[in-house]
Amino acid sequence: MAKENQGAKAARQAAAEARTAAAAAEKARERKIRIFGGIAVVLVMGALIAVPVMQGKNKTATVTNAVLPQGVTKDTYGVKIGSAWTAANPDSIPKLQIWEDFQCPACGQMEQSSGAKILELADAGKIRLEWRPTVFIDDKMVNENLAAGNPKSSRQATIGLGCAVDAGIAEKYHAAVFASQPATEGDGYSNDALLMAAQTAGLSGSAYDTFKSCFDKKTYDGWVTNSYNAFSAEGVSSTPTGILNGTELKGDTLFDPTALEAAVAAATK
Repeated sequence: MAKENQGAKAARQAAAEARTAAAAAEKARERKIRIFGGIAVVLVMGALIAVPVMQGKNKTATVTNAVLPQGVTKDTYGVKIGSAWTAANPDSIPKLQIWEDFQCPACGQMEQSSGAKILELADAGKIRLEWRPTVFIDDKMVNENLAAGNPKSSRQATIGLGCAVDAGIAEKYHAAVFASQPATEGDGYSNDALLMAAQTAGLSGSAYDTFKSCFDKKTYDGWVTNSYNAFSAEGVSSTPTGILNGTELKGDTLFDPTALEAAVAAATK
């Protein structure tokens, strides 16, 4: 087995710490209402069921003056991860785009199975990784999020991702949020849980204060809207969806680190 680089190790460590923090918070929290439901992630003989996109996705007007996180551009509104984006020959390096929703159970499963490998490839400059966030589960789980006291949970988590990009902790925040994903789809993330994810990712002192200010002010709310509009416009049918050099990957490839690495190798010019 290849030795993991420091970025992948850090993300795995952040995920483990986040699971511990989330478990402690869950024991301390009493909920008056708990809604059971959602879509199960089925892993049988390597077959995976992603969360399907609801019909009639709500596209809203483009926010023309949206503030974008560092490195994010209007062509995709995606978060660019890894050194390959600034390589001397970036076009020769495969581009892997991943559409995901922080509330999506299948996205959480993919993060557990392939997240470290994806970051390893990105940190090694073998892929141009682009996380493309969507928030369609906010529309799908409006009542459940409200009942749990966590309205617009996917949007809040994604706003936090934008703030994490600026803070230089995008990879660790991403891992920490998915690691603390509630067991029941629709429960969503509390704002406190998302702020804890930033702390788990290593922020403290003035750096954390800056992140919190960004989060509380919803600095990247417009960016989230525009990314969701792009998701709707591109007709993505489910999350997670991985697109390698413009071609959608099969689910079993995206969830299998070995198969994913082989697909990347085959796509390398």
